[in-house]
Amino acid sequence: MKNIWKKLLATVLCLSLIAALAVCGVAEEAPIEISIAVWGADQAFSGSDEILEKIESELNIKIVSQNVTWDDYTQKVQLWASSDSLPDVFIGDIRTTGTYSQWADQGVIHAIPEDLSAYPTLEAYLQGQAALDAQIDGVLYCLPRQTYPSQEWTTADRFIVYRWDLAQKAGITKEPETWDEFAEMIEAIIAADPDGAGVGGMTTTDKGLLVGMFMPYASSIDVMVADGLGFKWVDDNGTYKPAYFVKDTKAAFQLARDLYTAGVIESDIALANNNAANDKFLQGKSAAILVAGTVGATYETIGRYWEEVHGTEYLDDIRVIGAMPNVDGELAYPMWGYAWSESYISAKVSDEKLDKILKLWDYLLTDEGGFLTTYGPEGELYDMVDGKVVLKDDTVIPADVYPSITALGILTRWNPSTYDDRYVSVWPAAYTEVTLAQVEKVKDVPIPEYNQDCTNVLMTMDTDFSLKMNDDFMVVMTGDEPVDAMWDQLVKDYEYDGLNEVIEAVNAALK
Repeated sequence: MKNIWKKLLATVLCLSLIAALAVCGVAEEAPIEISIAVWGADQAFSGSDEILEKIESELNIKIVSQNVTWDDYTQKVQLWASSDSLPDVFIGDIRTTGTYSQWADQGVIHAIPEDLSAYPTLEAYLQGQAALDAQIDGVLYCLPRQTYPSQEWTTADRFIVYRWDLAQKAGITKEPETWDEFAEMIEAIIAADPDGAGVGGMTTTDKGLLVGMFMPYASSIDVMVADGLGFKWVDDNGTYKPAYFVKDTKAAFQLARDLYTAGVIESDIALANNNAANDKFLQGKSAAILVAGTVGATYETIGRYWEEVHGTEYLDDIRVIGAMPNVDGELAYPMWGYAWSESYISAKVSDEKLDKILKLWDYLLTDEGGFLTTYGPEGELYDMVDGKVVLKDDTVIPADVYPSITALGILTRWNPSTYDDRYVSVWPAAYTEVTLAQVEKVKDVPIPEYNQDCTNVLMTMDTDFSLKMNDDFMVVMTGDEPVDAMWDQLVKDYEYDGLNEVIEAVNAALK
């Protein structure tokens, strides 16, 4: 009898051990490693915080950083692609370029599955216009990152901050309402140099912003403004052509040339980069700065340090220029898509890893994921009151407390506080009011007609043709030859590169 009990006990112990090992096996299953290249990835993912730990634990993943900066992300992504070393997920703004369709055809980037029923929040999100416009023959190869909810909001994507305090010290009594008045003000500031800081002309966080700021001066927003293949097409006497070559764009190039020659735009603008530009403006070395994003975006980089440097309030010292009158005296602003950039998944990821990536995106797009990766856990830095976020301390930047949200919070969309009133900006409300005033200013500006079908057709064509508006603008602005002559040469160069053949092919496809 004793032996029987011993055998039973041994059996029970054995079964218990097997069960324990099985449980341990599940618990100790190695997390799926996902490499992500996004701005500031090293800062966001190299350490750990409560938010990152929660997401990694619940999805059983390990996020590995591949760092990019605002100054090098385009070059790094191209280098990784050419050397067959792309991270699992990476950011870019290439869906309006020929690279997008080429990478899709070559199997560089992963198609987004047609059946997304396992990821319902992501599935609903991808019904938006940005995703529909990014399809190639009905297939999506990227995850657009929503920026704005409607067209008038895109005026906030390019704006100039200038030193109104210095302008007043230099004898200027009226805020500029035209580009001529802006030029006169900047020239007066430079000549007077009221603070003795050696103040110079306008800098920019990215030289690619110039074309967006000044091209609307030429005629209207229907010219605007995308490199690559995402440009607008208009009807020109029965034939659809790129608006870039139909509208009289020379006025915008001439404006930029005049501003550059007069020193209103700094002479080394071609070398501008994000950190240096912000620092120059903060330290009083630049009379103005051209930036991207809403006015609030300058709070984290400039505004919150202003009083320490100048002893005054940032919004008291600066003013903002958004939409300005065009050559005909009508307000015009740069017209963009509602998603400026997008995320891509490497075609090399396994089905298991793809599932994890899509689950991550699905979670980040939920209300829970959105609030967590914007403000941290509820009850710590904020409370929910009547379904809306209320910060406990509006001087705290959540990213300072939870570094991972600098990346997690922008993987799927940009600053939802722009268009979702449940969110609250992490900058003071006065910054948002300045942005809203700029948006309200252009609410009634008519949206020109353009043919999106032309763009969609071009995206599917096997062509090396593309527009290089940013390069064109820089070359002509800083050039020595007359603007008219340089523009005529640009048109000849585009014709040599196949402009007329592209126009013919697109119009034929539409028929």
